[in-house]
Amino acid sequence: MIGMNGEQPTRQAHRTLARPRPTPRSWLRAIVLLAVLLAATISSSAQGDPHALAARALTVNDTAHVHYVKESGAQLVDEGAATGTLPGTVRVSFNVGATVAATFTIYTHGGSIVGHGSGTLHSSRSRSDMYVSFGGTMTVSHGTGRYAHARGTGGFYGTIDRTSYAATIQTTGTLSY
Repeated sequence: MIGMNGEQPTRQAHRTLARPRPTPRSWLRAIVLLAVLLAATISSSAQGDPHALAARALTVNDTAHVHYVKESGAQLVDEGAATGTLPGTVRVSFNVGATVAATFTIYTHGGSIVGHGSGTLHSSRSRSDMYVSFGGTMTVSHGTGRYAHARGTGGFYGTIDRTSYAATIQTTGTLSY
């Protein structure tokens, strides 16, 4: 390397061109700057910054049309399509007695949602009625993918065909994820 006067710099001059070592004072400045940036980020998140990560909430209204797949002990297993707020496929395991108890999994494009519901069977006028209806509540307990932290509650309604075990199920409520 040639210096400004056209001569080779001495070893001492070459050292002054080297990168300076960080001092405790420069480390302190870096830490203070980092703390200020972190505080600003937390403050903007608390004030609703659109880039902040927050739980999402949906008002859900879905209908599933499911058909009989198999019987497993006292459980009827049905599968089918779900339409509405969270379209996809659904698998439901029913236990039908004086009440209807069900566990369900909805498979959506972004992940799955798992929950359970229960409802009271509505008495029919005649034992020969092909369909029986029910109404009650459901709870979402967890999920996968974008719904990994899913939680929710709502209504659980539907009809069951007594001969084919096909069912139409409607869920309404709120879902946080």
